[in-house]
Amino acid sequence: MIYLIVSAISLALMVIVYRITLSRTTFHGFNRYVLLSSLALAAVLPLMHFQGIGSKASAPVAYMLNEITIFADGATAIAENKAQESGAVSPAAVIAFIYLTGVIILLLRVAIGVLSSEIICHRRSRTLADGSRLVITERNYAPFSWRNCIVISRKDFESNGAMIITHEQAHIMHHHSIDLILAQLFCAVQWFNPAAWMLKNSLLEVHEYEADASVLEHGFDERRYQICLVRAALQGSFATTTNNFANCSTKKRIVMMNRHSTNPWARLRVLLMLPAVAFATVAASACKSDTNSTEDLVQAAAQDETTVIYATPVNTSNKEVTTQILPGDQTEDVFMVVEEMPEYPGGTEALLTYLKDNLEYPENCKKNNIQGRVIITFVVEKDGSVADAEIVRSVNEELDAEALRVIKAMPNWKPGKQKGKTVRVKYTVPVNFKI
Repeated sequence: MIYLIVSAISLALMVIVYRITLSRTTFHGFNRYVLLSSLALAAVLPLMHFQGIGSKASAPVAYMLNEITIFADGATAIAENKAQESGAVSPAAVIAFIYLTGVIILLLRVAIGVLSSEIICHRRSRTLADGSRLVITERNYAPFSWRNCIVISRKDFESNGAMIITHEQAHIMHHHSIDLILAQLFCAVQWFNPAAWMLKNSLLEVHEYEADASVLEHGFDERRYQICLVRAALQGSFATTTNNFANCSTKKRIVMMNRHSTNPWARLRVLLMLPAVAFATVAASACKSDTNSTEDLVQAAAQDETTVIYATPVNTSNKEVTTQILPGDQTEDVFMVVEEMPEYPGGTEALLTYLKDNLEYPENCKKNNIQGRVIITFVVEKDGSVADAEIVRSVNEELDAEALRVIKAMPNWKPGKQKGKTVRVKYTVPVNFKI
């Protein structure tokens, strides 16, 4: 999700800069590479978030239990995690479903367009001098090209065949079909992003400008060619994946043909895109998921009303994650994540039952309406015993003491293991006291 957001914003900035600074210039080939570069940068720069891909962890995944709340009247409640409720659908799942549905529909549309183009291009054809193939159809399609194939109606071939073929040969020579496929695939992935569609349309315009310029360079009459464009605009197009003779606004193409050559120094306007590139780089770097400290996770737990007990994971890579502590003169490792996590006797439900049966709301706190969440960390030793229990988020001395008492009195756990050996593993336990 972060990748899509950073990519979408980066592309939007670059496309806006392009439309303001370069879209009306006559640097058609240059503009084409600017647009393709913008697409590539929007796709690649946010991947810096995943780079060191393998050395940096993604977002940590906590080992979670349902919440237990101790009420002043002695009642207890275990809050079910809504994400686990039967039949419950999270907003994230709905968004993901809508997004993937859009992607699938657009990919199918691209696939159908490609298949349709391939079918018509495999009809009987003749080979032209430049190696391209010409298919003459009886259908009244606006002329188009796909890969090295030109499709033209018999009517257009007989009236303006030479001009149209020259136009489509320019598309083939510049490999515009590849650009279109890339742009449409990008639009499928970012169908929600208007900038992706703007980039595709800008690319189509540049393609037509290049092909129009090629026709005029071959000496064809400009006025006659423009009349040909107007007529073609009234015909139906064949497929969205092709370079269609009437793909772009006829008015824009005629205006561009009549425009004087832009000053070559105007190419330097492309440097105005650098802030957008810088944004993508900085945003991607800022989104890197660095290793979370125990304090960060404790703070998150304090704000999260559905999470109570979890191991404190710091890294999801294959590397062992440990912190160093010094008991006496020896140094031992305390693991945050291990291959085989410690387990309370009887499992998670038994642990919640133990907390429910043993925690008592201090009388003085009831009278003075004192409530809140106490957060404790402890270590499950190699022999399964609970050690080093301490308060990391205090509410009140009596509430702290009660939570600490129950944690210290826990029976031995099944110890955690790393590479087949028992190891020490650190846990964090929030306990919620509520009037």
